[in-house]
Formats: sequence, C-alpha cells, structure tokens
Amino acid sequence: MNVKGELRLAVASNQKVALRLRNGEIVTGVAEAFTASSRAKIRTKEGPTWVPFADVEHVSRVINMFQK
Repeated sequence: MNVKGELRLAVASNQKVALRLRNGEIVTGVAEAFTASSRAKIRTKEGPTWVPFADVEHVSRVINMFQK
C-alpha cells in the first residue's frame, strides 16, 4: 500500500483517516500536511500525533459524500 500517497490524498481533501499499525494499534484523526519524510502527522482528540510511515500497515480514508 502506498501510505504516503493515501495520506496526501486525505490531506488534500481534509479527510479523517484510520491508520492500522503493525503492533495492532489503530490511530484515528484528521490527516495533516507532513514535512518530515519519515512520519505522518494526524490530528487526534488528544492532539497532534506523529506516526512513522514504517509502522503503518494500512490506511483507511473516510470520504464525505456530502461535500459542498
């Protein structure tokens, strides 16, 4: 899976994402623009979280069908 590509699409559309990590943990939040080449930035309820791309097993994007 192209993790960086999926996250770039999510950032462009301000979409919520769910990242399944290799350790089984799931991180959910809104994808934000990332500048570090090795980490994704996700805005969660607890605040911004940086997740190494190497730890991400799968990316799910939530697509809003009712965008204006």
